[in-house]
Amino acid sequence: MKRFVYFIALMFFFTIFLGNPAKAAQVPNVDSEGAVLMDAATGKLLYSKNPNESLAPASTTKVMTALVVLENADLNEKVTIGKNPPAVDGTRLGLIEGEVFTVNDLLHAMLLLSGNDCAVALAEHVGGSVEGFAEMMNKKAKEIGANNSHFTNPSGLYDENHKTTPYDLALITREAAKTPHYLEISQAAVYEFPPSNINGEKKWADNKNSLIRKTSMYYYPYALTGKTGYTIDAKHSYTSVAEKDGQRLISTFMRSDIKNSFFLNAKDLYEYGFNNFSLVKLYSKGQEVSSYEVDKDTTIPLLATQDVYYVTDKGQEKNITSKVESETKDLSKTSFKRGEVILNSEVKVNNENYIALPLASGEDREVKPVTTTVKESILNKNSLPVILSVGSFLGILFLLKYRNHIKKKKLKAKYPNIFNKKMRK
Repeated sequence: MKRFVYFIALMFFFTIFLGNPAKAAQVPNVDSEGAVLMDAATGKLLYSKNPNESLAPASTTKVMTALVVLENADLNEKVTIGKNPPAVDGTRLGLIEGEVFTVNDLLHAMLLLSGNDCAVALAEHVGGSVEGFAEMMNKKAKEIGANNSHFTNPSGLYDENHKTTPYDLALITREAAKTPHYLEISQAAVYEFPPSNINGEKKWADNKNSLIRKTSMYYYPYALTGKTGYTIDAKHSYTSVAEKDGQRLISTFMRSDIKNSFFLNAKDLYEYGFNNFSLVKLYSKGQEVSSYEVDKDTTIPLLATQDVYYVTDKGQEKNITSKVESETKDLSKTSFKRGEVILNSEVKVNNENYIALPLASGEDREVKPVTTTVKESILNKNSLPVILSVGSFLGILFLLKYRNHIKKKKLKAKYPNIFNKKMRK
């Protein structure tokens, strides 16, 4: 009987612990036509579905609008509403021509309520016109690597030439989330506007991002920000940011048929990312990562010019090896200051090229120019033979000329008549 019990217990152990190996991480289902999950620190895609497909972004456009405004205007600047904002289509705060609000007021209404009239008012204030502001948006897109994007307006109203991709939208969202005041504005639950200078009316804006509203069924505690979008042609879109244990992720969804499905998809993707991937910091900005030997007596410490992160599967953190390989360059005659970039390098992870990393000097170095005096030049053993040769040549030339002069003088004394005739001629 004891043997039978022991046998049953042993079979139970093997069945539970050995017969059910860890399964591969289950990738969530996503309803939208295009989507990505990006690690913010490295830009690595942890999930993608048609990441480079050109799609209409609808009101997620306003993330780029806010980014450009925040980089080019002060929050306290006054904006006088012109004739165009009140006439714009779609969701509106209800601006009236002649009203005066601050940039901060209009950014809140644009990001919380998704007011198209506020987007146009900000565009005209910063860019002079919608067209001028669109040029600024496109320039910024190229600067951050969103090379497959083209914007024609600040609101996201449908235009066949107004396009981005799930990947580009993630890049734009990542950049916006790093910009001062963006998170603060987009996280506000509600915003009350000052009374209108036209009719005294007060306006309100509620945050439509259900992922950060604690009373919402879609609430996600690690969500930092998000922006929804919808037009009939573009369908539903959404971009958001979440952070857990120091790891920041970005999810984007474009062209979804089902309203609010992106909230559920975002939560699923974030859980997938946080549970299956780890962010490892390889080097810190200012850390000595290598050195440069000027000569046998002089070695210059080389410093990382930025933080370097790497994303790996959970549980594989200790299996990462990294090193910095700097370029070969002669700096023996170069002066530089501490913190000045002097060399380029390649970071290798597990013996494979990972990213380029400029390296800065860890100390000052001054190379004094070499000066040579006339006396030193003469005594130089290499220049002495040349000097002697030139001197000898000049000496011989002088002697020949002097000899010719004496000979000519004697002939003149002996035959004065001949020389006098030549002088008369």
